[in-house]
Amino acid sequence: MSQIKLPRSMFIRMFTSFTLIFICILLALSYILYTNFQKIGVNFVSDANSKALSQISYSATYLNEASKTFAISLLTNNRVQSVMYNANNDYEDIQEALEDVSKLKNANQFVHSVYVFNGTSNQLYSTWLQSSNTKDSFFDQGLVSIIDQKKQVTRGKFYPVLRKIPVFVSADGKDIDSNQKMSVLTYIFYEYEDTADRVKGAIIVNVKVDYLKDLIQSLSSNGKNQGSTWILEENEQLILGNMEQLSAEEKAAVLKPIQESGKGKEAFFTTTIQGKKHLITYVTSDALNWKFIHIVPYSIIFHDMERLGWITLAFCLVILIPGIFIVFYVSKRLYSPIRGLVGKVSELHRSPSLVGNEDDIGYLSDIISKTIQQNELLMSDNKIAFFSQKKEFMRRLVGNSLDDNPADLQSRFDQFNIGLLADKRHFAVIFMIDRYEQFIRTYSAADQQLFRYAIGNAAEEIASRSTNNCAVDLGDEVVFILEASEESYEKQLRDISLIIAELQNWVQSNLKLSMTGVIGYSVKQLQDISISYQEAVQFSKYRFIFGQGSIISSDKLKHMKTDDFRPPLQLEKTFDELLVYGKYEEAIQAYEQIVAYLNHYSYDIVISYLYYLAFNIYKRIKEIELNGLATFNIQYSTFVRMISRMETIGEINAEFHVLIRQIAESMMDSKVNRNQQIVSKVIGIIESNYMDKSLCQDSIALLLNLSKYHLGKIFRNVHGKAIAEWLMDYRLSIAAELITRPNTNVAEILDLIGWENQNYFYKMFKTKYGVTTSEYKLRNTTSENKVYDNGYREDRR
Repeated sequence: MSQIKLPRSMFIRMFTSFTLIFICILLALSYILYTNFQKIGVNFVSDANSKALSQISYSATYLNEASKTFAISLLTNNRVQSVMYNANNDYEDIQEALEDVSKLKNANQFVHSVYVFNGTSNQLYSTWLQSSNTKDSFFDQGLVSIIDQKKQVTRGKFYPVLRKIPVFVSADGKDIDSNQKMSVLTYIFYEYEDTADRVKGAIIVNVKVDYLKDLIQSLSSNGKNQGSTWILEENEQLILGNMEQLSAEEKAAVLKPIQESGKGKEAFFTTTIQGKKHLITYVTSDALNWKFIHIVPYSIIFHDMERLGWITLAFCLVILIPGIFIVFYVSKRLYSPIRGLVGKVSELHRSPSLVGNEDDIGYLSDIISKTIQQNELLMSDNKIAFFSQKKEFMRRLVGNSLDDNPADLQSRFDQFNIGLLADKRHFAVIFMIDRYEQFIRTYSAADQQLFRYAIGNAAEEIASRSTNNCAVDLGDEVVFILEASEESYEKQLRDISLIIAELQNWVQSNLKLSMTGVIGYSVKQLQDISISYQEAVQFSKYRFIFGQGSIISSDKLKHMKTDDFRPPLQLEKTFDELLVYGKYEEAIQAYEQIVAYLNHYSYDIVISYLYYLAFNIYKRIKEIELNGLATFNIQYSTFVRMISRMETIGEINAEFHVLIRQIAESMMDSKVNRNQQIVSKVIGIIESNYMDKSLCQDSIALLLNLSKYHLGKIFRNVHGKAIAEWLMDYRLSIAAELITRPNTNVAEILDLIGWENQNYFYKMFKTKYGVTTSEYKLRNTTSENKVYDNGYREDRR
């Protein structure tokens, strides 16, 4: 056989991939090492700076405490107190006091100068050049302003105030250079105020800010002043350092994180200043609330790190060369089996020929994919055939169409992997999907099958915790076969009911369906399971009574009456009368009483009687239509078909309610029309025969061939008053019209309107119109028709 030349594209890809992976890993490790070295360097520098700043903070706090102690020692000096509070002091006393102050000041090198203020004489005494002046002529007017306005100073409080004081250019202290000033921290301490809230006396200590600068320089690590240090007071006024070269944005970038850190914090962060990355380390003093900030450029920190980076890069290059050789060797070793497999596959009789430029792995993949597809098709066909045979076998078992003996039946169970024992007692349970017509309208046949499969699968999983079982899909329902236990029959029914209840909850939660479970009797051998199934089918009819989502068993049906049914004739009669009279609410109550009467009878009796009741209703409305009393648009066959599709008596009750309402409304409409016609006839008789003195409710009822009581009730329901009252009102209205006519008297009018009792007429006329007949006549007779006692008419023309 000729040798086939196999491509090496897979080897090239493997070698290239492994090489790239090796390089990426090498670069990643180098990067990780370098970045970790950077982090270590930053942390080391920040820790060193933080320790130095903490020492500076401690020294500043010590300076503050030393200044406070120094001021208190001056305040307790009797000579100083005399100069501070007495109105008249001798020159010698002043000099002695200043000498004491100078000695103490010289002992504390951080003190630049001390002032003593006498509020009574408004004198200020200074250790600087031993000067003594009034407030107005004192060289340090900035201090005078602070004392007068009591700015930044509080009685009994001791806190430094950053400010600038004049610088003398002559030895006698008389010449001041206005362009030169010295920064100092001034401590002002006083205890008493006069009645005008002015300071009575104070000790003022000026501390050199340069002392802090020297202190920072001495604490710089290794004596190198790398970076710069700032000190900010509580109001963020710069005590030491230079911010003039920073823009507003750069200042905010430095100060904002520090401001947000709170009191007593120390930390570090990075920011960009003048286009370069800087490390900011800061410490906040708890005592002074000063902020000590150190700023150092990253270029200083990583000056030595750059050399380490180049060393790391060189190390990577050194490792890369032997690494590539190792990758080549590993790739070759890994590719060797693949190359051998491609060669063997290409030599197979049914394998497609290998194209010269075809990928070797692609070639293998095509061969394997085709093999898998062929195998899956074969397995799928076998699986479908297996499940079809299993499903058909279980259906025949449930339908009693198997002739196998128990031994053969068990063999078939083993063949289909069904975990049932043919010689054990079993129950058949039916799972019925409620509202089935809506279910089949909503879902396709395939979806319906999936739902039934899900129900059967869930039932098997739930029941498998306690017994062997198997679910069978019969198309419209799922039959569930459970192996019986050795417990009592009642206990087994309770256990199966618990399984069904759990399954119902699962179906409701996951499938959004309602389901009814029906338990048949247990059978001794599995080959008789069809008997249990047929009994369950009979029991399933009682979903009609117990409702959807119920669990039905023989235990629930043992109290049902199956014979000796006596129709509720009196209830039927009452219901019929209420329906004819159009009394909807009462008719509904009568129907509910009939349904309650049927509650304990069997399904066949209940459904037969409901059909009978529907037929009676239909027969009654036909009689009403023939008598012309009302017209109904109700078809008996349509109504019966509709209720025959109902699953529960509750659904049928709802349809009967609708039917009763429709009949009652039609009867009420017809009744109203008939009553209106009768009332119209009554009014016509009154208007035509009101002059007849014998006209009354009895005579009108006789004319209409109606009961006088029934006629009176109809008239009152329509017009809200009795016939006699209506007749009297009509006669009075005619009388009122006749009174206004000339040459008429009351006696004639009474004859004309059929009224017998004259006194009663006067009384009822005044009740109706509020005036007597004479007053009514005077008010409603025109001047041309006005009648006088002599019988003549006054002529006003």
